[in-house]
Amino acid sequence: MSMNQLGEVRVHGESRTESAPEPMKTPVAASRPALIGHRYWVGIAMVALLLAFRFPSAAATVTINGAQTYQLIDGFGVNANFRSWTNSELQPAIDALIDQAGMTLFRVIHDRTDWEATNDNSNASVMNWTYYNSLYSSPDFEKLWGLVGYLNQRGISNNLTLNFQGIGPAWMINGGTDVLRSGYEDEWAEMIASLLIYGRNTRHLQFGLVGPDNEPDNTPEPIQGVQVASVTQYVTMLRRLASVLDANGVGDLRFVAPDLAYGGTNWLAQLMNDPVIMGKLAYFGEHSYLADGGNSSGVYDFLKQSAYPDRRFWMTEFNVWCQSCETGGGGATDWTFFRGSAEYLLAHLANGASAGLLWEGYDSYYLIRGGWSYWGLLAVDNINAVPKTYTPRKNFYTIAQISKFVRPGMQRIAVNGSASPLTLLAFYHSNTGQFALTGVNTSSSAVTFSGTLTNLPSISSLALYYTSSTTNLAFKTNVPVAGGVFNATVPADCVFTFSGGALKLSMALLYTNQAKHIVLSWPAALTNCVLEGSTNLNPSLWSPVTNIPQPAGGQQLVILPPAAQRQFYRLRQP
Repeated sequence: MSMNQLGEVRVHGESRTESAPEPMKTPVAASRPALIGHRYWVGIAMVALLLAFRFPSAAATVTINGAQTYQLIDGFGVNANFRSWTNSELQPAIDALIDQAGMTLFRVIHDRTDWEATNDNSNASVMNWTYYNSLYSSPDFEKLWGLVGYLNQRGISNNLTLNFQGIGPAWMINGGTDVLRSGYEDEWAEMIASLLIYGRNTRHLQFGLVGPDNEPDNTPEPIQGVQVASVTQYVTMLRRLASVLDANGVGDLRFVAPDLAYGGTNWLAQLMNDPVIMGKLAYFGEHSYLADGGNSSGVYDFLKQSAYPDRRFWMTEFNVWCQSCETGGGGATDWTFFRGSAEYLLAHLANGASAGLLWEGYDSYYLIRGGWSYWGLLAVDNINAVPKTYTPRKNFYTIAQISKFVRPGMQRIAVNGSASPLTLLAFYHSNTGQFALTGVNTSSSAVTFSGTLTNLPSISSLALYYTSSTTNLAFKTNVPVAGGVFNATVPADCVFTFSGGALKLSMALLYTNQAKHIVLSWPAALTNCVLEGSTNLNPSLWSPVTNIPQPAGGQQLVILPPAAQRQFYRLRQP
């Protein structure tokens, strides 16, 4: 990895007010084609995007106001298919997503939702554990437990979601429509709960979230999840599932729902009308394969004006639509698609989303399709190889321009003024002092703009990183900030991030003296830092610690042998 490349991966106390979502400067303009089924959106959106890119490279002036705040950021991640887990061959791909792209959220997909091929017994209130123990120890489920176990090892637990996709068992659904039979809501809840209980209590795995039914409204393409006759039936299913989880000692699990194909605010009011469901619901889940924030527009305002203004929403699936990726024809290869993945995410963030999980992390085989999906940020090199290896596609880096710098706990803050032709969103972490200004330059020319930082702690400089069709997370320059004012030039046609902040390092570096070694740790959100050591506090005698930090549970760890003499350590921002 060259010194000017960040994350190149090869895998073989201010007063603040919260406001309604502020539009991006400038939002991506595109037509919104009608939905035809799961992720089947008409390709004219990309044509409209190309037309929207014809902006003049005029100077831009913006003010970034830390006192005007929007949504809290929970993190970024991917959808991850359990079927790709074979021994350890997927570990480098998972490591790359966590370590190089900064992913902290994983939605682990199990397809299909028909594993209880025959009813365990005639009583949905009594689980036949002889039946379920045999089922969940089968080779197919060993892949699921293996993937979840490795994610646990990498510190992913509370924000790990188990999601179930595909049609239900034949005895549980209507054969002609794949809709759950009326009166079988208890049986569905028993099936879902049995898997969650087994994973927690028998395998002792950690996961905090469940998306119990994927796209239950997608009757044009019912293979995407167990379909329901109405939102009323869906509410009944979730109520029963909540009851079964509570009765079996896993009541701490929380829902991410409803994960609709035709999202927006549909079904949200009905869920809010049920206190049992809202007692279990952690986040509302939305899906979108539309430009300009389609399906997320209006959700933030709806929630803020509801009886549950504290609830946030996640984009649990999003991306630019790719027909060949979906139907086994191969992955995308054009730069506009890869840049578009980041543009779509920025649009959802501008609409108030607190998280974005891209479809999907790596290429994989889906039983519901009977073939390979090629949506992955990581492309499989050869589907017939043993073991399989993966290579990053370009949107691994365009998404990492956001996920690596906009860290969990940050809050979006206002960007006011003229930014054309740039798209700009700003974020600030009040605990760590980290600041990020991220966006897209759609112009074929470099763009110079001036910015003013207000109602923020003093920031001395901003490090500019960018990804273009020819660069990956490349460091460009350090931009000086004087009196809160800076002038910067963004390279042509790229996704970019300015990162900096008055790092509160005195509170960040932790010291643990263990039996045979010393552990130094600090939040992973503190990027662009150097760990230094010295035998005394003379400023001129600090030198870098050469041990490579290891990520673990949202922290960076450096493990050192016990020192023979007194030693001091510090984190420093270059």
